[in-house]
Amino acid sequence: MTAAQQQAAYLSGLWNRLSGQHVALGCSCTMSGMSVTLDDFEHDIADYLWAESERLGQTDVVAFLLMPGPIASQDQAIRGILSRLEEEDIADVVTDWLLPRMTKTIESYAKLHGPAPEAPLFGGSSSWRKGYRD
Repeated sequence: MTAAQQQAAYLSGLWNRLSGQHVALGCSCTMSGMSVTLDDFEHDIADYLWAESERLGQTDVVAFLLMPGPIASQDQAIRGILSRLEEEDIADVVTDWLLPRMTKTIESYAKLHGPAPEAPLFGGSSSWRKGYRD
């Protein structure tokens, strides 16, 4: 496994761990907020990567991102991108551009909203609360 494939595998594991979590949006002091999951942001993040790669003239990255079809029609777009980066031999120009951006995005979400990596996946809210990052 190449370093890029290892990084993609790490991000895929982190994404899958975080994707089922609910994130509250709005004021937490009332019930007026809404709750979403990371899954709800998949197309937004993939669309950003596509738009940014187009804007910066990264034609190989654009071609890679659109290979399965338009972003809007890709089911679980980020998971698909990470899976392809992990399983296929992708050109360095693509991995060197995509992986740092995806790492920053996913790790930033984990830092702000996710449990610490050692937090239990099960055990109720008290177990999760003890495992959240400071």
